[in-house]
Amino acid sequence: MDKHNSFLVPYVGLKQEFEKRKNELLAAFVNVGESASYILREDVKHFEVAVTKLLGVRHAIAVNSGTDALFLALKALNIGRGDEVITVAHTFVATISAIVHSGAKPILVDIADDFNMSVELLRQAIGPSTKAIIPVHMNGRCCDMRSILAVAEEHDLSVIEDAAQSMGAQVDGVYAGNFGVINAFSLHPMKNLHCYGDGGFITTNDSNLADRLLRMRNHGQSESRELLEFGFNSRLDNLQAALLNVNFKYFHEDTERRRAIALRYHSRLSNCEALKLPRPPQNDAYFDVFSSYPIRCVNRDKLRSHLFNKGIECFTHWDKPLHKNSKIWSEKHALPMTESVSREVLSLPMHPFLSDEQCDYVISVIREFF
Repeated sequence: MDKHNSFLVPYVGLKQEFEKRKNELLAAFVNVGESASYILREDVKHFEVAVTKLLGVRHAIAVNSGTDALFLALKALNIGRGDEVITVAHTFVATISAIVHSGAKPILVDIADDFNMSVELLRQAIGPSTKAIIPVHMNGRCCDMRSILAVAEEHDLSVIEDAAQSMGAQVDGVYAGNFGVINAFSLHPMKNLHCYGDGGFITTNDSNLADRLLRMRNHGQSESRELLEFGFNSRLDNLQAALLNVNFKYFHEDTERRRAIALRYHSRLSNCEALKLPRPPQNDAYFDVFSSYPIRCVNRDKLRSHLFNKGIECFTHWDKPLHKNSKIWSEKHALPMTESVSREVLSLPMHPFLSDEQCDYVISVIREFF
């Protein structure tokens, strides 16, 4: 039996989603098979156009993963050996590995209490070899992009948004994916908008960069199949694009449900002094989409065990922060907030198919623990 079946409240709702949209998803699968439309066909183009319309960007380039989206962004900007790229350690390893594989050196800075890059520490990390900044929009909340862009402009640095966790998030009324010169998104099944395997896409408002990225994802070939450079095999499968186009229809509805769940958690847990909660959905500069709902607690491990024993699946990716892994780092980094968060963070169930009753059960079990 799948272990997720044993939880009264699973962390993700992928099975519920498939059951609810099964007929549409199967129809999309059959259409791709019957038309034998597998590589860079109309479903991919349809998805890319839908992204540009939603986010208000000029170009979207669908690729095979969020990791490749970051890697191709760096390569398209000719960032490589001898260059430094500033980012954070509180992220999935792909953010940092993309920098390493480009040949550049990652420079890690600490985060603020919203889990996003500290602008003050960003300023301090800039050196003569710095070429780019990769702010990571964590948990569905944008970084302070106005301040980051001001720093980048002051020092003539490129900005690449890692928006893997924040499709649909906004700050100052602008969607993530519009701030950097090139920006990377993931379509992994754990993301708010997702396919049923690996996938990703890149956004840019620069037509020349868009043309190069289109070539780079397809072995360096132009649309007429003229080979213009050595590229990569990083195409989003047309089948995945067809399935994405089904889920895209429900994206706004899914987002509003996530925000409603976040507000429910906040309203019923905010008086628990032992917990530090994310900022609730509110009418301010930030529109958060809650790809996850991370709480902080000094007794995190005991709380996690209590929730698991009560049938509630939670998520802790951060038991060892990336900069503390001696297998991939030889140098030492002082990132106290990242380390504190890694010890304390626990992500509660968060998905559009979480019922009010399940949400209230999670809340009652947490309150019972304290």
